[in-house]
Formats: sequence, structure tokens, C-alpha cells
Amino acid sequence: MITIRDSQPSDSTELQALYERFVCGADWLPVSSGQDADFAITTEGERVFVAVSETGQLIGAVTVWEPESFIHCLFVDCRYQGQGVGTLLLDSLVQWLPFPWKLKCLTVNRRALDFYRRRGWHKLETGLDQQGTYLLLGREANVIGHG
Repeated sequence: MITIRDSQPSDSTELQALYERFVCGADWLPVSSGQDADFAITTEGERVFVAVSETGQLIGAVTVWEPESFIHCLFVDCRYQGQGVGTLLLDSLVQWLPFPWKLKCLTVNRRALDFYRRRGWHKLETGLDQQGTYLLLGREANVIGHG
């Protein structure tokens, strides 16, 4: 059984290692992204939730900039992708994070875009930043996506 909980200070080393593996394994990110893979700096001021396996291993995380209901990071260990961990992390926000929600997703990250679309997210706008072209996606409270 996978548990979702608030991140604890004691999670920082394992969370950093998970984030580095994710960023370095993301072939859709610019190569320079691996050099800047500092989780604490990237998510400063954000609320962090982690997914924990039955054995106590951190297997995913979601970070939220609360003032804007903006989901900044959502990542899952590659060994657990496709097993519902990302969905559990997003679903954990429903009880406390006000809608509408927003997030950015690079257009080259087709797998993530498909994941979000299946869960009721829709395109709000297209933009360009230092990592490339992205879609700003939104989700309303009354949308329930499936798998």
C-alpha cells in the first residue's frame, strides 16, 4: 500500500536523490537541467507531499505553490511509473487545495501531457521559457479523470 503524507525534514536526502534521478532520466528536459537539480532550491516556499512505498521508500512527490494552487513538480520513481502513484499524489490535494489548479508541462513531455489529459486537465495557454515550449494546463473541481 502506498501512503501519501507531508514531507518531513528527515526526507530531504532521499527526496533530493529521487529528484536527481528523475531530472537526469528525463530525456525531454534540456541537458543543462541536470546541473540545476537542487530540490530544496527548486521548491523553496512550496508545500511538499511524498508517496511512500510499503517498505518506507520515497517513490514520488508533488509540490504546490499554495497561493496560486499551482502544482510545480510531480514526479515518480521510474520503477513505479504507470502504477497510479502520480494519480494518488494529485488526488491527495483535493481535500485542501482550492480549485482551479494550474501547472506547466513541456510540450515535448508527451507522456505527462497524456497523463494530465486523462485526468481532466485542459490547455489554458502556450508559452516559452528557458526549458522550451510548454502548455499551461488547468483543472476544475468537477472534473474526475481516470487512468
